[in-house]
Amino acid sequence: MDLATLRQQILSSNKTANEKAEDLLLEHQVNDLSKDEWRQLIAGIPEDVKKEIGRLKSAGAHVSDGIVSSLQAMTGEGQPFTKVVQDLRDEMQLLRSELAARNTEAKSIAFSSVSGAAANQLLEDLHLTEADGFEEAPFETPAGVSDIDTFDFSQFVDENAGTPSFVEYHHQQLQACGVRMGRSGYKVLDLHKTPMYNVEIGKKRYSGGVDGGVVPYAVRPASAAKLLRIGFEHKQSTADKAAFRMNHSDVLQTEVAAPRQYSFKEGRGQVICCLLAAHAMCQLPLDLDLTDGKQHHLLRLRGDLLLVYEGCTPTQAYHEMADFLLKQGTMLTSKQTIPEPPAELEEKLCRPIKKLKGFVQGYSAM
Repeated sequence: MDLATLRQQILSSNKTANEKAEDLLLEHQVNDLSKDEWRQLIAGIPEDVKKEIGRLKSAGAHVSDGIVSSLQAMTGEGQPFTKVVQDLRDEMQLLRSELAARNTEAKSIAFSSVSGAAANQLLEDLHLTEADGFEEAPFETPAGVSDIDTFDFSQFVDENAGTPSFVEYHHQQLQACGVRMGRSGYKVLDLHKTPMYNVEIGKKRYSGGVDGGVVPYAVRPASAAKLLRIGFEHKQSTADKAAFRMNHSDVLQTEVAAPRQYSFKEGRGQVICCLLAAHAMCQLPLDLDLTDGKQHHLLRLRGDLLLVYEGCTPTQAYHEMADFLLKQGTMLTSKQTIPEPPAELEEKLCRPIKKLKGFVQGYSAM
C-alpha cells in the first residue's frame, strides 16, 4: 500500500484525532520511514491531527526506543506482524493513560474555583461549624470615630490592576486606626502574584494565596505564608467594572455581567479554603478579609467555629482588624520577625491550627 492510500485509510476512519495521530506515528515507527516518506505520509492532514502528533511527540507518548526494541525482539521470535502492531498499540495506550494520570495529578485548581460544596466538605472533614460572627462573638466599633471612606475600584480595569493601590489603602487605614506600621510593627504586602498554599479536598488539589497581607515588618513575601496576620482577598464588583467601561471606552475590555455589588456567597468557597490553608501554615490565628472596597466580609477561626462577619462597613472592618493586631503586639520578637504566642493566648485560638496540620499542605514562595 502506498503512503497516500495509507494516510487516507487512517484519516477516513471513525477514530479520534488522538487515535489517528497514534496510528500515523505507529506506521512511522513500524515501517522505519525516512523524513521524506514521513512528510509524504502526513501531507495535508487535518490541523487537529497535526496538533495531536506534535503533542504526542513532545510528551514522549509515541513509540519509545524500548517499544522499538520490543518490536525487534518479537518479530525475531516469529510472532505475527498483526500481533506485534496490536501489542505496540496497547503499549502506546498504556503510556498515554499514564501520561494523562500524571498530568491530572500535577494540576492544581485555583482557590477561586473552589465551589461552596467543596468548602462545605472541607468544613465537615475538619468538624468545623460556620457561624454568624455578629451573633456568636459580636464586636463594637469605638464610639466617636470618623467614618472610613470606601475604596474606589472603578478606577481600575480589573482587581489585579487595582491591588497595589488597594494594598496601600489598607496600610493607611490600619495606621489611622492605631496600628504601628514600619519598624517594631507591621507592613502590608502585595501578594497577588505570590504562590502560598496547597490544599487537598478529596482527590483534588487546590492552590492559591491572598492579594494582600499584613505581616511583621521584617518579613519578606517569600515567608508571608507562614507569618500572615491578616489576609486580604480583593474582588472588583461588576458595578465597578461597568463604571470603568463607561469612563474608559478606549480600553479594550471583556464583556461585563449585569452591574451589581459583589456578594460574600460568590467568594465563599475561595476564602474558606484559603483561610483554612493559611491556618495550617501559620504559627498563630489570623483574619481574612474578602472585600470589593465597599463591603468587607471578615472570617476568623475560634475553636471549632468559623466565624463570618458578613457585610461590614470599612469603618467596622478596619477598626476590628486594627484591634486584632493591637492585641497581638506582644507576639513580635525583638527582631520583629517571628511572632511568639504570649502565655495568655487562649488555647482555643490555637486548637484549629493543630487540627489542620495533618490535612493541609502549604508552601512558601521561593
